[in-house]
Amino acid sequence: MSNEFYCFATEAEANACVGALNSNPVFPIVGNCGGKPAPDKQQTTKWVDAPTELVSGDWAVPRVPTARLDSLGVGEEDRAAFIAAFGQDIRVLESRDFPQPEEE
Repeated sequence: MSNEFYCFATEAEANACVGALNSNPVFPIVGNCGGKPAPDKQQTTKWVDAPTELVSGDWAVPRVPTARLDSLGVGEEDRAAFIAAFGQDIRVLESRDFPQPEEE
C-alpha cells in the first residue's frame, strides 16, 4: 500500500481537514447505472470518517486523487484554496507508517 495523505502534527488539525473535505458541496456523490445518474442507489456522503494516527504520532487523511477531483468537476481555484489551507505536508505513506494490528 502506498498512497498520498495530508499529514498533520495534531488530531485537531487533521479533523479540520476531514471536516473541510466532507462538507464540500460535491457530496453526496450520486453514482451511475448504465451511464445514467442513479440517485436511488447508494451514494457517497463523505470522503473519510476520521483521520488516522500514524506510528510517528502524526495524523493522516487520505488525499483525494486528481482523477476523482476531475470527475467531480472541482475547479483549480477550489483545489488551490484547499491546498493552501491543508496541503503543507503531503506525504506518500505505506502500510508500515500505520499501526499494525497486534498478533494474537
